[in-house]
Amino acid sequence: MTILIIALIIALLLLSWKYILKLEPAGVFAAIWVFLVTAIMLLQNFFELRFDGILFIVGCIITFVLGTIFCDATYRPQPSGKRLSFKREWALPVMLGLFVGAMVNPLYSIILHGFSLQALLSMQDILNMNKGISEIRYAGSEVHDVVNQIFLIFCYAAPLFGGFCYRWVGKLTKTICIMTLIPGMVIALTQSMKMVMITGFILWFTGFILCCYSYDIPIKIKFKHFLRIVLILTGFFSVLFISMVFRTGEVSEKTILDISQKFFTYALGHFHCFDVWFTSYEPSSYSWGTKTFMGISNLLGLEERSQGIYAEYMQVGKNGYYGISNVFTCFRPLIEDFGEAGTYAIMFMMGFFTKMSLKNLICKNYIFLNQVVLSAAYAYLFWSFAASFFAYTSYLAMFFLAYILFLLLQKESAS
Repeated sequence: MTILIIALIIALLLLSWKYILKLEPAGVFAAIWVFLVTAIMLLQNFFELRFDGILFIVGCIITFVLGTIFCDATYRPQPSGKRLSFKREWALPVMLGLFVGAMVNPLYSIILHGFSLQALLSMQDILNMNKGISEIRYAGSEVHDVVNQIFLIFCYAAPLFGGFCYRWVGKLTKTICIMTLIPGMVIALTQSMKMVMITGFILWFTGFILCCYSYDIPIKIKFKHFLRIVLILTGFFSVLFISMVFRTGEVSEKTILDISQKFFTYALGHFHCFDVWFTSYEPSSYSWGTKTFMGISNLLGLEERSQGIYAEYMQVGKNGYYGISNVFTCFRPLIEDFGEAGTYAIMFMMGFFTKMSLKNLICKNYIFLNQVVLSAAYAYLFWSFAASFFAYTSYLAMFFLAYILFLLLQKESAS
């Protein structure tokens, strides 16, 4: 089985290499999963695996790439002859408004949970806050209100447009574009909620790629870019690690060692969870989209989302490694919705339609609609290792705000 998976990974790289270099949706999807599958294969002595689920995932990625290749071969849209221009005068007020709105959420949330903002001035108070809010959240009694939920949308819209505007603005606005990552980091360091920070980085990168394709800016990956990526990832994982330490309520050598072990669980534990679930799953009926789009179905009362989406926790390690996870990737809800064969069909169609949307954006057809579609597609693909990006209502609401902001920040005219 290991040899078969390695052979498929090599085939996947050969099929997707040109898409990876251009950071197209198929390339991003393939690159993420080639890296993750390679990592789990190298560390398989420490993770309990059955490999059937991993084989299915690799098959899905190849099917997605094949859908993209089919679109390349069969779909050739005509250029609209329109020209897209960026309204620089709107960039500073929009980015400032998004950043302020995003910062309201973590600060207001601290107050909602009964803590004072003065706690931010004391390391021990920050540790107590992290531990207290984590306990409240996992007890299922987390405090929310409408105001906080509205400003949570800004936590996602701000980095998306931070990345989108970055290439077009001056130094001051560039600084604010980068600062849009701060609200998610504050949430991670004060409330031990890593998801908002991870999503922020994903959306910032999504916005940056989208800007390049919207304005025909060549995407060239050079050596200096790798160095920047390494520095960014180092900072990202450092904050992530610190937030996990803070969650325990203490900083000690034992805590750091324990969190180091858990770090690998967060990175790769989803393989075990999905693998075991996949080999034992016996479908009785299909959900037809309500699992994948739980953000909508939960709002309508059709599905109930538990903390972390799934309540099942699994022991993922072996040979002395111990870890617990309840992350099942985006493929579990797809299978629950459409079955295994249906998931392959969905992957092929997603590969086809994401490339169709990209081609139409390059040809300046339905510009703003395709910008939103591609924002959602990239976010879904980046987040695929964890769950369906569309399982959260605030994410979906953010795309409505994004459409309005794309209209506000850009002008479409005849060339």
